[in-house]
Amino acid sequence: MKNLLLVVALTALPLAAQDQKKEEPKEPQVQRLFVLKYADPQQVSNLIKVFTGNVTPNAPMHAIAVSATAPAMVAIEDAIKRLDVPASAPQDVELTAYLMTGTDADGTPRVALPKELDGVVTQLKTAFAYKSYKLGDILTLRGRTGQRLSTTGVGGSVTIAGAPLPIYTDFHVDSLSVGVDGAIRIDNLQVNNRVPVGDRDQMRILSLTTDVDIKEGQKVVVGKMALDPSEAMFVVLMAHVIQ
Repeated sequence: MKNLLLVVALTALPLAAQDQKKEEPKEPQVQRLFVLKYADPQQVSNLIKVFTGNVTPNAPMHAIAVSATAPAMVAIEDAIKRLDVPASAPQDVELTAYLMTGTDADGTPRVALPKELDGVVTQLKTAFAYKSYKLGDILTLRGRTGQRLSTTGVGGSVTIAGAPLPIYTDFHVDSLSVGVDGAIRIDNLQVNNRVPVGDRDQMRILSLTTDVDIKEGQKVVVGKMALDPSEAMFVVLMAHVIQ
């Protein structure tokens, strides 16, 4: 029995030696304290945790304590330099919304379309089979990037019992931003038109909701809302950064 135990013990020794060989020595850790000038310590900490889990943010001191290997610390330092920068200053942006109506009815509009919309009308006539187009209203908004914008207007009219009745328009934008390429991003653009139907006291809501990117100065048809099978409203948008 003693001989058997001795054989088992001798057999286990090489296995233990192999396990010890598999264990690699841990790399030494480097400790750094980063004092931030602009960025939020908690937000930066959440991002640099991809390099190491040993991150401790301190909001009152506006600092981050980090423990990581030397190679990881180099990457962390570079990341913090990129993140700890002043926020870009807000920019003023002007939006112009043209509310146009396409119809199957013949005839020249009572109010001539502005020359600046000639290209838009050509584009609409290529895409849709309406015989003529007229301008209902022009809405203008001006605000800073990151802010909400809204306005109201009268976007044309419909004729009920021989009398023209106005179409009321609510125009809303959640936020604006300007990209590095100069394109203007419009988040959650909402256009709601209250259109009289039948009885003058009855209203139908025509809505349009979208996100859109516009090059500065470019006129873009962002949506169509059908009034009836022979008539539709179009929203044409232009954006301009105010220097």
